[in-house]
Amino acid sequence: MANIRSFASQIQQAYTTQDEASFSRLITIDISSPTVNTLAQDLQHTSQDQVQNTINGILEDTSYALAEATNNYMQVVRYLTSTDIDFVFETFANFYRSLIPVFNGPDTFYMVPVIKSLSTSLVQLAFRVDKTGLQGKARKANLAARLVSKVFNIMLADRSPMETSKRQGIFHITNLAFKVYFKLDSVRMCQTFISNINSGGLELDMFPISQQVTYKYYIGRYALYHGRLQHAQNCLMFAFEKCHAHQWHNKRLILHYLIPTRIILGHFPSIHLLEKYQLAPPYVNLINTIRSGNIHGFLSHLETYFGYFYHRLTYLLLKERGIVLVWRCLLKNTYAMQQKIGIVTAPKLGFETMLHAFVLSSQGEEAFEYDDLECIVVSLVSQGYIRGYIHHQHQHVVFSKTTPFPPICNVTAHVERYNEATIEEHLNQTQQPLPPQIKQLME
Repeated sequence: MANIRSFASQIQQAYTTQDEASFSRLITIDISSPTVNTLAQDLQHTSQDQVQNTINGILEDTSYALAEATNNYMQVVRYLTSTDIDFVFETFANFYRSLIPVFNGPDTFYMVPVIKSLSTSLVQLAFRVDKTGLQGKARKANLAARLVSKVFNIMLADRSPMETSKRQGIFHITNLAFKVYFKLDSVRMCQTFISNINSGGLELDMFPISQQVTYKYYIGRYALYHGRLQHAQNCLMFAFEKCHAHQWHNKRLILHYLIPTRIILGHFPSIHLLEKYQLAPPYVNLINTIRSGNIHGFLSHLETYFGYFYHRLTYLLLKERGIVLVWRCLLKNTYAMQQKIGIVTAPKLGFETMLHAFVLSSQGEEAFEYDDLECIVVSLVSQGYIRGYIHHQHQHVVFSKTTPFPPICNVTAHVERYNEATIEEHLNQTQQPLPPQIKQLME
């Protein structure tokens, strides 16, 4: 009991003097900490009511919220080594929740290191519990996200000078929130944090480079998720280049998303880079099939590594956007071959020749017709991958005499944008009613 009484007095002293070092030393869940070990030994012989009476007697006059948080911290220490990980998480989350009102008080910037450390532990513990098979709303990561969001709002609202501001920890908390939302497949929730960061007057370069790298990594993934490839490339390149050379696993993690982004933008990685980060199997053959215009090989490779690409949310990107590059390279190679053997001298390519090339490239698994080829060529021309036009009367494509196939990296990637509010308004107000015969058929 003496150690518990001493601990409460030290908490009171650290709180009133705003002693960052002491507060960080006292509030920890590190089982190797002397403070934790001493408290754990005392708690074995002390009831919960005795602990509460002791702590409340010392801390309630200073801060009722602090007394409640300290009592909940004692519960965390009491069950820290329990094998019931679900119960440990609930106990820890209850303590974390009770600490938020304390952190929301005035002049508590000295608590930022503790809040950062506890927030990291909260997320890690939530992930550990969720690995036991929890699904949907039962996943503990949902609770972790809500609690971390409250801390984010407290930090964002602090307008004190940065030296004494709770904003010192805002990017650490934001990165944790991103980590949780991506884990939960709730990527859209990141937008709230991004908007608040952008409108909050926060300068990323004022924060540690490690936090900058992590933030750019998640912003890059968020942009990639929404098809904004150029922005995704810029953010992921920043993260990769600024990530320390010794952080091999982190740099490899960034490449999982940077490489497919740059492939679609026409920048193919070197063999050396792929081998250095052990990424050759999913990408070497993929790149070769794109360059050679091998439709069958490209689609087969995607299916072979479906698990790898699907897990990283890049499968659809490569299948939908990558196949366009395959078409472009197939036409380019066919045109170059026709010129090389002297079959064509004018800058044109007949539909029959193209049809033969597409059927051969797909190994007969795709039923191409002239209408399909026309749609493909129109798409390639409209996106800027080909310079030319279709001559319907003579059934061929006429290419530009200068650079008929611009480098892929010089082509601006198209992004589809939708105004969800306008679409919903149209569906609700301006959509024509179904014809009677359609209603009858549906019935």
